[in-house]
Amino acid sequence: MTSDFTVFDWERLLLGIPPKLYMLEIGLKVLIIFAILLLVLRLLGKHGQQNLSPMQQLLMIALGSAAGDALLYPEVPIAYAAVILLGVTALTVGLEKLSGRFRPVRNYVESRPRILVRDGTIHWDALHTERTTRRELFAELRLKGAKSLSQVDFAILEVTGDISVFLNDGEPRDQDLLDYVVDEDEGEPSPDRAAPA
Repeated sequence: MTSDFTVFDWERLLLGIPPKLYMLEIGLKVLIIFAILLLVLRLLGKHGQQNLSPMQQLLMIALGSAAGDALLYPEVPIAYAAVILLGVTALTVGLEKLSGRFRPVRNYVESRPRILVRDGTIHWDALHTERTTRRELFAELRLKGAKSLSQVDFAILEVTGDISVFLNDGEPRDQDLLDYVVDEDEGEPSPDRAAPA
């Protein structure tokens, strides 16, 4: 198979094949795309600067792809990227407004918070449905200061992916959240802590 480029051509690897002035065009594209992305951030509002909702995460993926294509490929005009960036943003903002007014839309788009632990008891079905592992749950509980499941009144998986933990004031009956780590480090799984299959 013949090829029209030289292997390990450092000028091609570092600067590319297009004319050298194309670097200036890329610089101009960067400025324009950056201005459009600033407009997108303004449209999203301050809510978009905190934990991202599932819709906003989807938006960020679409924005990154559209912006990247316009910056990298000379055949992709800025107008295409602008229509995609602003169009996807408008759809996201519109869908968020709809979900704010209609509960079924909100539940479908953003899901709902789900209780993972109630009164020290793990809801294994909820953990499985949300594809959260016992390790992830226990790590979050320990980060929130729990030593034992008996201290946990509620652990709720929020729509942002964070886990809210509400601890009671009682003394822990044991240290099962710590024993879990110690038993694992010693290579001896604790038989009374085994999760259901």
